[in-house]
Amino acid sequence: MKIFDNIQKKVLILSLVISIGVIFQGCAFIRPKSPEISEIITNIQKVTDLSVMKKGNKTNLRKNYSINTKGLNDFVLYAPKNNMQANQILILKVINEDDMDGLLENLENIIEAQSNSFKEYSPDQYEILENHTLKIKGNYLILIVSKDVDKITKVVNDSFK
Repeated sequence: MKIFDNIQKKVLILSLVISIGVIFQGCAFIRPKSPEISEIITNIQKVTDLSVMKKGNKTNLRKNYSINTKGLNDFVLYAPKNNMQANQILILKVINEDDMDGLLENLENIIEAQSNSFKEYSPDQYEILENHTLKIKGNYLILIVSKDVDKITKVVNDSFK
């Protein structure tokens, strides 16, 4: 009887270990959705008016953010129409995730400089900058500076589900 109990315990433990291994292995195959940037922008347009910003190009990206497009699969930039506004949306799809830290630090420095600039002469724009979203999702780097930051952040997050 004792031998049978020992074997039963070992089989139970082995079964648990195998089950847990299968569960964790299955989770490794679950990858977040990798949406097209155009799909993300379409979703953003449903919750905010992008006409208050101008759509940027490679030149604007390089000039305003010191970012070269060679390290990007794709990007979209909506920048302020003038220097009295802070609202901007920048989504970068990065080729090499190793570049992400440098890009993130660069954008943090830009936001800090813009915040310092707006702090004294435009408190409402300063507040918009202070409530920005800057985050990494997979190989995407996302910057959102807008009065609708919460709504935009939600639809961006939903785009990855």
